[in-house]
Amino acid sequence: MGPINNSNHDLNTTSFLNLPPELRLKIYEYALTVPNDYIDKPLIVINDRGNVFTVRNRYKALSMCPSWVGEDGTARNILAVYHQIHDEAENYLYSHHTLFFRNSFDLVRLGDFLDTLSPTARGCIRSVGFEVYLFVHTQMGVPKRTLKQYERAARLLSVKLPEWNNVLFYLDPRFYYPAAAAGCREPAARGVLDLAAKFGPLCRDITFYPLSTSDYRLLWEAQ
Repeated sequence: MGPINNSNHDLNTTSFLNLPPELRLKIYEYALTVPNDYIDKPLIVINDRGNVFTVRNRYKALSMCPSWVGEDGTARNILAVYHQIHDEAENYLYSHHTLFFRNSFDLVRLGDFLDTLSPTARGCIRSVGFEVYLFVHTQMGVPKRTLKQYERAARLLSVKLPEWNNVLFYLDPRFYYPAAAAGCREPAARGVLDLAAKFGPLCRDITFYPLSTSDYRLLWEAQ
């Protein structure tokens, strides 16, 4: 989709671009904020409904399946206007948001998904997050990720995202502290250590949320 060419659009675009850059950034911040159910931090929450990837185009990342959960079309509209606005909004979006993958996202498809992002977007992303279920074998229909998949994901991120330096793991409390029938807490703690060990050599910062105070020793051990 290209820019809309009419006199009113040109006038509105010119007026917007005449605003000070810092004010335009505040407008992007407001327009691109999508509430999430995880943490008080701007996330692009990616959900995978299992469909094939769509034909790629300039605005492919936010209009395809997998899709941005909760996005009402505002981001796509901003990215589909005058190229300077597109470039500024794209830079702001991907440099200030964590690209966050729900547990439903198939990590086998991670490389294909990252390839649908523009080179500019991939060059802006600094933070990537994952919803983590460490115990799922008693839950019917809940996909189980393996540590091997996370290890491959870490390598892919280091190759495809040159500015990536932070990984955020959201430990779903239903599966991080499993019921007695699913095991004990020690294996869950071991899972935290394994994730830290897999990602630690490849990025600067690792955040687990929420993480029990008693488990912080696992990060020290991994370091």
